Amino acid sequence: MKKVLFSLVMVCVAIGSAKAQDVLLATLQKGETTQYFYGSDAFKEAMEAAENGNTITLGAGTYNAIDITKAVSIYGNGYEMRADTTSQKEGNMAFPTRIAGDFAIALETVNDAPTKGLYIEGIYSADRVRITKHLSTASFVKCRFQNLTFWDAENKNMTTSDGVSIIHCRVANWLEPGDSQNMVVSNSIINNLGSNTTTSSILLQNNVLIVLSDQLIGTFKNNIVHKALRYVKFEAYQPSHMDETMRLKSECTAYNNMYYVPGTFDNAIVRSSNYYNQNLNGTSFLSYSDEYKYPLPNEWLTKYIGTDGTQVGIYGGSSPFNTILTIPTIVSKNIAPKTENGKLKVSITVKVGDNTL
Repeated sequence: MKKVLFSLVMVCVAIGSAKAQDVLLATLQKGETTQYFYGSDAFKEAMEAAENGNTITLGAGTYNAIDITKAVSIYGNGYEMRADTTSQKEGNMAFPTRIAGDFAIALETVNDAPTKGLYIEGIYSADRVRITKHLSTASFVKCRFQNLTFWDAENKNMTTSDGVSIIHCRVANWLEPGDSQNMVVSNSIINNLGSNTTTSSILLQNNVLIVLSDQLIGTFKNNIVHKALRYVKFEAYQPSHMDETMRLKSECTAYNNMYYVPGTFDNAIVRSSNYYNQNLNGTSFLSYSDEYKYPLPNEWLTKYIGTDGTQVGIYGGSSPFNTILTIPTIVSKNIAPKTENGKLKVSITVKVGDNTL
């Protein structure tokens, strides 16, 4: 972390009065060696030079996409944009790291075994992200995805995975969770969540879930759920057609979820302490937003309680939702336009990382 922060500070000093978010910088950490790449292709160049287990850090800005084929750790600058006057005065500015263009996650195999340990944090994607090969022991943290799918286009089937975690994320369209084992989705906002296989094992805990496929199978705990709809997949990688309010499949289990449409969990083989709440009508919980924070009204905080005694939704559980990255980030800077007595005055405000993950 210290090396990452030092790199950011050096860039701020080097660019003088230019804006930090205008510099496209990717750093590649290989043990004690650090490489720097600049420009819109910086991410591509860093990925091409990387090896399994390396760390890539991306500054704010828009980078051209590249397929991710190695089990690296990728740290972006977050997906939020805050550049207004108030944020500047409060030292709370934010500039996102955007990956422009579709890309696939297809990790190479080593000795005929899939590589493990992919970690991606703090990126924004407005395009399509496809997991096209088996994905093992991977984490997506504090990211925003427009279209996410576990789908192998060549063989036209769902991709298998094991040990995948999705935490503190926003996903506008998640067309296929795939044939997943031990997948955990927690404290995230998910819209248009599609179907999986009968052998899948997914825990969905403390999320806001807007629209679910009636073919989705999982364990639901402490979520806020709008509705389940009939799911028809009509073309690979395209949004699915969902209509007619339905009930989730009998293979599901459901505990302490707040839901809006009556009967959503009636088929669940095990269900306990779920809350039907017709007062969700007219609230922002029934629609997806990249900006809305989805807080519970004060009068609901002690009324709708999860299995662990905390509130349902994204602010409950052991790791309440936030967008603070796990590594330190620069949130404001002030660099003098010229030197005085041979010295350049630099003032930088750094936000500490979220240590709850």
